[in-house]
Amino acid sequence: MLESLRQHWRDQAAALPGNAGQRERALEAFLAQGLPTTAEEEWKYTSLAHLEEAHLTLPGPVDLAEAMAAVARHAVPGLEGPRLVFVNGQLIPPACHLDGLPAGLAIESLAQVLRENDTADTLDRVVDLDRYRLARLNTALFQDGARVRAARGVAGDAPVYLLFLTLGDAEALQLVQPRVLIEAAEAASVTVIEHHCGEGEAAVINAVTEIVAQPGSRVTHYRIQEQADSHAQVAGLNARLDRDAALVCHNVDLGGALVRNDVHVRLIAPGADVELNGLYFTRGTSHVDNHTRIDHLAPRTTSREDYRGVLDGRSRAVFNGKVLVAEDAQKIEAHQSNNNLLLSRECEVDTKPELEIYADDVRCSHGATVGQLDATALFYLRSRGLDEDTARGLLTFAFAEEVITRLGIAPLAERLSGTVIGHLPDSDRLREFT
Repeated sequence: MLESLRQHWRDQAAALPGNAGQRERALEAFLAQGLPTTAEEEWKYTSLAHLEEAHLTLPGPVDLAEAMAAVARHAVPGLEGPRLVFVNGQLIPPACHLDGLPAGLAIESLAQVLRENDTADTLDRVVDLDRYRLARLNTALFQDGARVRAARGVAGDAPVYLLFLTLGDAEALQLVQPRVLIEAAEAASVTVIEHHCGEGEAAVINAVTEIVAQPGSRVTHYRIQEQADSHAQVAGLNARLDRDAALVCHNVDLGGALVRNDVHVRLIAPGADVELNGLYFTRGTSHVDNHTRIDHLAPRTTSREDYRGVLDGRSRAVFNGKVLVAEDAQKIEAHQSNNNLLLSRECEVDTKPELEIYADDVRCSHGATVGQLDATALFYLRSRGLDEDTARGLLTFAFAEEVITRLGIAPLAERLSGTVIGHLPDSDRLREFT
C-alpha cells in the first residue's frame, strides 16, 4: 500500500490543488509512521492490516450520467437549502444547488479555494496530525471537498447538505478522501449535514472534517454514514471552540463493513459547550469503532455525550470516550454515557468511558451499559397480541429513536428511521406502528 501511495503522488501531484510542499510533507510523514496497528492502545480492537498489502488507487473521472443516477438513489429527499455533491471525491456541479445563499454564508469547492490561494494555512488548522495520522494521508492526496464559512453574525437557517457518494469499482480498490472545513465567525450560526453513502464493490474512504467556532458562534453538525456493506470508512472530526461557542454533533452509522470514527473537540475558552450524540447499528460481520475525546482546557466549559449502539449478527462495536479536564479548568461540567443493546448471542461490544481530571471543582459523570431487550417490556407487548418479531422490533426501534428524535430535521429523521426499521425483522409490520 505505502509504495503505491508514493507512486500516486508522483503521478498526480501536479494536478492536486493546494500547497504542494504541505501535501508532500504530509505524505512523507504518513509513510514514515505507517498505518495504525493493534499494538497501539487506541487501535487495539480495530485492525487495518488488510490494507497493508492492498493496492489502493485514486479515483479516475466520473461518468456524469452514472453519477446523477446514483445521487437520485441516495440523496435525502425533502431537504431544502444549499447542496454540494461529490462522487468518488469529485464535485458534480449539475447536482449542486447554491442559489439564494444569505449574505455572508459561503459554500465552496475546497479544490477551487486552494487553486486560488495555495498557502498552507487553510488545512490542518485544528486536527492533531500526530494523534490522527490518517489525516496526513488525506491532506496529501485528497482531490476535493467543501468549505463552509459563516461570516460574523450570520444565521444560516437552512442546513447545508454535503453529499459524499462512493461508487466502488470492480477492477480497482479506490481510495476516496472527502475533506470538509467549517468556519463560524463571531456570533454566527450554521448547520451542516455531512452524508457519506455508497454502493458497488469494495472501496476505502478516509474522511477529515475540521470545525473552527469563534466566540459566541454555534455549529450544528451531522455526520451520517450509510456506506455499502463492502466499504471501509475511517473518519476524523476535529473541532476548536472559543469563548461561549457551542457545537452539537450527531454521528450516525448505519452501514459499512469496517468503520472507525475519531472525534476530538477542544474547549479552549470559558463558556464553550459541546454536545455529542451518536447512534450505530451493526449487523452481519460489520465492525464500528467510535473514539471520542473532549478536552476541557478552560474553566466554565460544559460537555454532554450520549452514544447508543444496536448490535446484531456476529458484528462488533467499540466505544472509547475520553473526557480530559486540564489543570485549573475549574467549574466545568461533563457527562458521558454509552448504552448498547445486543440482539444476538454472537455480537460483541467493547466499551470504555474515561475521565482524566486535573482540577478539583468539577461535576463529571460517565457510565456504560450492555444488555438485551427488557423481558418485562417484551412480555407486555406480547400480551397485547404482537408477535415476537414485531415486539422485539418495536423495542429496538424505540431504543434507537431516542437519538434520532434529537436530530431536529424532519426529512433526515424520517430517512434514518426508515433505514433502522429496514434493518429489523418484520419491517413492513413495524412501519404500521411508527
